[in-house]
Amino acid sequence: MVRECHACGAQKGPKTRTKGCLQRYNVGASFERIGLDNLGPFPVTTNQYVLVLMDYFTKWPGVIPIPDQEASTVAEELVQSWISCYGMPMILHSDQSTNFNSTLFTELCNSKTQLTVLHPESDGMVKRFNRTIPVFICFKESD
Repeated sequence: MVRECHACGAQKGPKTRTKGCLQRYNVGASFERIGLDNLGPFPVTTNQYVLVLMDYFTKWPGVIPIPDQEASTVAEELVQSWISCYGMPMILHSDQSTNFNSTLFTELCNSKTQLTVLHPESDGMVKRFNRTIPVFICFKESD
């Protein structure tokens, strides 16, 4: 009965939805655009979280242990551990975490971009690297 009801079928909408195409972002130089993400919490130590950074041109990763996810802590470690070594990137790309969307981060960089909600594949390089970090932490803890 429900399968044959045209009114019910019209309300539901199509079974398959077309997906939008991902747009390619071409990076022209090293450390022009970096991706950011937080990972954790890990077992209780002085640093429960990890700030993961990755350059889109060279694919160079950076992993910085941090005690919390506060925007001030993340920004301070970003400046001390990444920007002081490699320079200020033109674009910071992150997910929609509140610490990355603070005014501190928008003032820190030239351009701040973020992932679309429920679409983590637009930052697949960083998300894939995040899957390898717990494996290395387990190896270190077992030593």
